[in-house]
Amino acid sequence: MGFCLVGGTVFTPLRTLSPGVAVVEEDRIIAVGDEHLKVGSSVREIDVSGFYVSPGFIDIHVHGGGGHDVMEGSSESLKAIAETHARGGTTTWLATTLTAPLDQIQKALQAIEKAMDTPLGGAKLLGAHLEGPYFHPEQAGAQNPTYLKHPDLSEYKELLDSFPCIKRVSAAPELPGGLEFGRELRRRGILASIGHSNATYQQVLEALEAGFSHVTHIYSGMSSVRRFKAYRFAGVLEATLLLNELTTEMIADGHHLPPSLMRLVVKAKGTERVCVVTDAIAAAGLGPGRYQLGGLDVVVEDEVPDGYEVHLSKGNYVAKLADRRAFAGSAATMNMLVRNLVNLAGLPLVEAVKMATWTPARILGLSHEKGLLAPGMKADLVVFDETFDVQMTIVEGKIVYQK
Repeated sequence: MGFCLVGGTVFTPLRTLSPGVAVVEEDRIIAVGDEHLKVGSSVREIDVSGFYVSPGFIDIHVHGGGGHDVMEGSSESLKAIAETHARGGTTTWLATTLTAPLDQIQKALQAIEKAMDTPLGGAKLLGAHLEGPYFHPEQAGAQNPTYLKHPDLSEYKELLDSFPCIKRVSAAPELPGGLEFGRELRRRGILASIGHSNATYQQVLEALEAGFSHVTHIYSGMSSVRRFKAYRFAGVLEATLLLNELTTEMIADGHHLPPSLMRLVVKAKGTERVCVVTDAIAAAGLGPGRYQLGGLDVVVEDEVPDGYEVHLSKGNYVAKLADRRAFAGSAATMNMLVRNLVNLAGLPLVEAVKMATWTPARILGLSHEKGLLAPGMKADLVVFDETFDVQMTIVEGKIVYQK
């Protein structure tokens, strides 16, 4: 027996229906319309009047949550992360690894591979995002520099052959072997993302030709314009803003980027080419304190420097390396990012929702079944209020969280 959500404002998000109706049967959406949509008498109605309804949020960059990290390499940790992010409206996620010894990465991938076939009771685990170890040391950020290396053909071919769960890889294409790595990812249909890279504009063009099409967390871990003998060389940042062929992602937690830079990215790229990601670590869903990330000491706090562009509310936490020289991921869930796009960056709500749903679905090649409320699509939905507090999260027709 199916059910329908009635009375709320529905963002498909290509259009807005207020009040709208979304009808679910088993794991699919079978109808979406306005209040005049005819619904069979056997369908159970769930009244969501006064709330917003949108596709479930899709987070393509998640390291942890609820006190657990993907690198723990256990089904228990993945379940805790999935449940934590479901409370923030996420219905689909990529479990993201860190730069680490190869055996630790393999352990994490083994757990992800196994968990993909197991209901986690929260957000749907789509697969793995391999973030590192093929990064430029000058752009390491919070990636452990001890384990950085150049792409090695025999090593990554074995990884890719052994773990079909890998759906996305972040790497620095300017490293020796980086372009060949991009070509191999393209051949396998894996999303190749420029990340933690010191590339010049010309090297980014070569990376595009080699198969790289996405850029990891804009402004973080990337080169920008620099001077050499009076001449300016554009970097990854400028290439990302300029080239329509590249999509990117933004950590819109209010710390990684101030509102002005959020607006700049959207102005340059449009909401069709920019998605939001949490880049969340184990602290997501918890509070301040000391944590570990890939063997590095991390502090989670809500303090910002004097003169920062905006005053963030207490409890809006972020992770930093212990010496506070760099961020180390966020402590956010996706509903917080949508809130910040609206309240800090001034985006219309429907556009903010698009950046958390339809855009990441298209970037990952999932737009045939996710990211849109339309007949035939997966029944992934989130219900939230005007303060962006999640009331209900539905994954493939099952309510996995209800406030």
